[in-house]
Amino acid sequence: MSATPHPKSPERDADLAAPCRQYSWTPEVHDLYGDPESILNKMDSHNMELTERRIFVLLTESENLAQVRFFEQVKGKEYAVSAWTGESLGGAGGAIGETILKNKGVNCVGEQVRGLLAGFPMATPATVPAPANARAAFAHTVRAHGEGTFTRATFALLC
Repeated sequence: MSATPHPKSPERDADLAAPCRQYSWTPEVHDLYGDPESILNKMDSHNMELTERRIFVLLTESENLAQVRFFEQVKGKEYAVSAWTGESLGGAGGAIGETILKNKGVNCVGEQVRGLLAGFPMATPATVPAPANARAAFAHTVRAHGEGTFTRATFALLC
């Protein structure tokens, strides 16, 4: 999959760096449901191009367990991963979709979503190498919900 950038304008070029111009116009959000292994198997069929993105997010939620993982490229092919765990996402998945829609590709959608998630007190980020694929990035968090647990995983591929 290759994203087509929004038509150029001087205002837009001044606001966004090259990757943000391309991906802020074409973000993706995928919701997958089922037990963790079913979610991971479904996820494997999506080419998420994670290493092409500066910011992407994973939200997971099941009964009494919710998690946020915020990935941001920090240098070269390394990512800072901020994390939060609690009981509920309080509608954050839907709010990401609303934020993307309101943004209309004008501003950096990753920064807009960062602002939205500011209400979750994230743990200090750990730096990790770029994930080889989505399973490498997300499997541990998805599996943390427990075998056979009905779960929702929201993958927000931002800028």
